[in-house]
Amino acid sequence: MPSPKCYESNAERQAAYRARHPELQPPTEAQLAILARSLHAVFAQAVAEDVSLLPVTLLGTRADETLRHLIRYLDPHPDPIRDR
Repeated sequence: MPSPKCYESNAERQAAYRARHPELQPPTEAQLAILARSLHAVFAQAVAEDVSLLPVTLLGTRADETLRHLIRYLDPHPDPIRDR
């Protein structure tokens, strides 16, 4: 005799798995966007207060631009195609 169903649907089963293992889930795009804006704001404030440990040229006008500059600056093996 089969065991009784714990979940009504596959979606419920997947949601229960995600709830049990949040560390295995990648960050959402919204979470990444919040982090990017926060990093940009903190960096801009550090530049304005002249306490930045990074070159000022890394600061872009928008968060995505700052992230691109930071990736290029930190990448030990830059991709020549990406840098175009």
